[in-house]
Amino acid sequence: MAVGCQYNNFAMKNTRGYIALFIAITIWGTAFMITKLVLGVIGPLLLTEIRLVIAFLTMAPFAARQGFRLKDIFNRDIMLFALTGTTLYYGLENTGMVYTSVSSTALILAIIPALTTVLAVVVLKERINRTQLVGLVLVTVGVMLVGLQQNPDVRSPHPLLGNLLVFLSALSWAVYTIQGRIMARKRSALVMAAASIGAAILQLLPFSLWETANQGLPQMNLMAVLGIFYLAIVSSGLTTILWNEALHYLPASVASPIVNLSSVIGLAGAFLLGEKPPLIQIVGGAMALGGVLLSSRSASDEQPEA
Repeated sequence: MAVGCQYNNFAMKNTRGYIALFIAITIWGTAFMITKLVLGVIGPLLLTEIRLVIAFLTMAPFAARQGFRLKDIFNRDIMLFALTGTTLYYGLENTGMVYTSVSSTALILAIIPALTTVLAVVVLKERINRTQLVGLVLVTVGVMLVGLQQNPDVRSPHPLLGNLLVFLSALSWAVYTIQGRIMARKRSALVMAAASIGAAILQLLPFSLWETANQGLPQMNLMAVLGIFYLAIVSSGLTTILWNEALHYLPASVASPIVNLSSVIGLAGAFLLGEKPPLIQIVGGAMALGGVLLSSRSASDEQPEA
């Protein structure tokens, strides 16, 4: 009887984690296309700064009810947490998208589970089985095919540079995931999100001011304004809460592979923008997706000990 109750409790927690995760994935997938459109009128660092400010102002009042205080922003762990998962992740990704395509960005970020699982095994001592390992190898090879095969065009003037920046963005998210898995044991998801976004605003401010001084103020239009609010409130704010919530219930090595389903949504958005990735990229993307499904299914089949 006790074993049955333990299993039911485990299943309920898993379900809550998966619901939060899949909502976040859907939002992230649509954000690729919207980001590319908005980058046509505003610099990548200023875009990141504005979306973070809006996200923080929207989130902070709710986080305050759960104990968030402005001094939390200056906590050393929060500062590092913000640097990896917000400042570097969004800054590098947005800058990379100036130079490469939506399809490449979406597919390269599929390397995140491979990077995260390696860190999870080393830092958190999480275990992976052979099936998961095969899946991660497929993801890695697939992303390499995507990242190295692309010719410059109007939408991606310097694809190799852009792809490298996007890869570094993925690496920063992997580190952020491990940090979040540890910190989620002591803090609520909402407090963590508000504090880390607030810290990221301070970290990114001098760089966004430098960019604006060199490029001038952006010529905003209605599409760009709506896009920024979507990226800020929904893609930055809501998904940060959902992701931290998911990490309360799911191991990092389970959650991260599933995140790559956002790449499929992102690739669909790239087609809507008129991008036509070469066959080798499509093959690489298919390999990455297959690796995601293989590794995530294997991980979810594992049962808790009685």
